[in-house]
Amino acid sequence: MRLVRSAALLALLALACGPEKPPAPDADKPAAAASAEGEAEGPPALRKDNERVILTFAGERGAFQDTSKIDDIPEEARGLVRVTLLDGPRPAGDGVWVANLRAPAEDGSYPLQTVARAMFEELAVGEGRSSAVTLPPGLEPPEKKPREADVIVYKTEWCGVCKKLIAYLDRKGVPYVAKDVEKDSGAAAELQAKAGEQGIKTGSVPVIDVRGELMVGFNRARLEQLL
Repeated sequence: MRLVRSAALLALLALACGPEKPPAPDADKPAAAASAEGEAEGPPALRKDNERVILTFAGERGAFQDTSKIDDIPEEARGLVRVTLLDGPRPAGDGVWVANLRAPAEDGSYPLQTVARAMFEELAVGEGRSSAVTLPPGLEPPEKKPREADVIVYKTEWCGVCKKLIAYLDRKGVPYVAKDVEKDSGAAAELQAKAGEQGIKTGSVPVIDVRGELMVGFNRARLEQLL
């Protein structure tokens, strides 16, 4: 089972190179009736002129947004987009179809792949996303203290990217300490001091401290290297 999951994860990462859950679209009944035939044939392709479609992508603050037009999707979010066909079949179980909208086929269509919904959400947000935040002025440098954990997450309560990062760490079983830089002025001062030492600008969350090395945003591939 682990081998199958790893293979699916690698395939999705290759494709992507380049409330928090997306709302489940209410597709027409004919689409549901045609699902069995579509599953047997494998995922279809997305035509660029198909407007009977819902495209779901990771937007600001890690919140997912829907559109029916590729041109509405920011370039940085087109590498991994969920595709729901309103006049077509659906994938089986908890699977969703995803596409790299930066890489059309020779005929101009976009090949679809089937992945688990949770995997899409994690990877779509985990491509270096972050949320803007302003630290309070007049912060005093904190006293030096022993490290509380190998991994420290500086976050805010409203940050969707932060929530996805924490869910990822929980799923991986990675011990960490989470600190809210808006509710805890000491945490904000601590982050500002660390960022100043490493020449990193403060102004977005999450910021992850992995054994003293800071990373801004949830970049899943980079985080796995640091861990």
